[in-house]
Amino acid sequence: MEKILTISIAAYNVEEYIRHTLDSIITPGSIDALQILVVDDGGKDGTLAIVKEYEEKYPDSVFGVHKENGGYGSVINTSIRLAKGKYFKQLDGDDWFETENLDAFVETLRNVDADYVVTPMHMFNEVDESIVTRDYFEKLPEGKYAFDEMDFTEISPMHCSAFRTALLQEHHITITEHCFYTDVELVNRPVPYMDSVYIWHKPVYVYRVGREGQSVSKTGIRKHYKEHEKVFWNLIGIYNSLAPEQTAKRQFLRRRLLKETAAQMKYFCYLERSREHYGELKQFGAKLREECPEILNAAVEYSRFVKIMVKTNYRAYHVAGWLM
Repeated sequence: MEKILTISIAAYNVEEYIRHTLDSIITPGSIDALQILVVDDGGKDGTLAIVKEYEEKYPDSVFGVHKENGGYGSVINTSIRLAKGKYFKQLDGDDWFETENLDAFVETLRNVDADYVVTPMHMFNEVDESIVTRDYFEKLPEGKYAFDEMDFTEISPMHCSAFRTALLQEHHITITEHCFYTDVELVNRPVPYMDSVYIWHKPVYVYRVGREGQSVSKTGIRKHYKEHEKVFWNLIGIYNSLAPEQTAKRQFLRRRLLKETAAQMKYFCYLERSREHYGELKQFGAKLREECPEILNAAVEYSRFVKIMVKTNYRAYHVAGWLM
């Protein structure tokens, strides 16, 4: 049977979660249309052994892939090369899909031809087990839109995104390896080549938050803030490569860059106060003003934190704890 959706699962040491993850995407109505690539990125636990059980049960749909550790981007790059589905969607090994919506989602993908498909997401807080639903395009009716006609007033996270596989492969989309925060690259690197988007209003992805050690936790940020900055400059490069008349595509990236500008400045302030980190913050602001002043100026209007930093020539760094 034709594979409609390739699901790439980043599975680094997730034996505690991987059964739940796989069970959430294996349904009688969809399994034959799925290519499930579980990429064990050099892990040391029993994740791959568990995946082998599913391989034996669903040999035409579940595939365990073991590789040397190369980071999140390496997982995505491997999966894109192996992908056979009409569409491609990334899933973290400790997250899961909303099973009750999966069959309808796959059937929708079977019948659409848009370059990019956007859905709502659930955010599951591990601390209090609460769920918040985010539908970033809730004001738009379901359907296909020309990308250049869209008004991108909200960001579009990886968790809400599916991509036409041929677009990723034909344009040789590759993600930075040995680096955190590259889920943002997955969404934004294909933008220059996207001509259409399909909006669908049922949640598919359930994103687990509140777990210490995640890249978005303060512990993770302190360890990987330089990698976040690396991804940020990659996005700036994509933004600057777009022609001025590519308004919608520039707006799409702009929304993400405003958020990430504020995040990066805050990340410097999460670190231990030092002359070195203060210098890094000032250097970041100076480089952004030189390479893309319109993003810095827009970020000043977007974020009170950025405004205070810029207006004080970053001297507010010394009292930043009161601002966050």
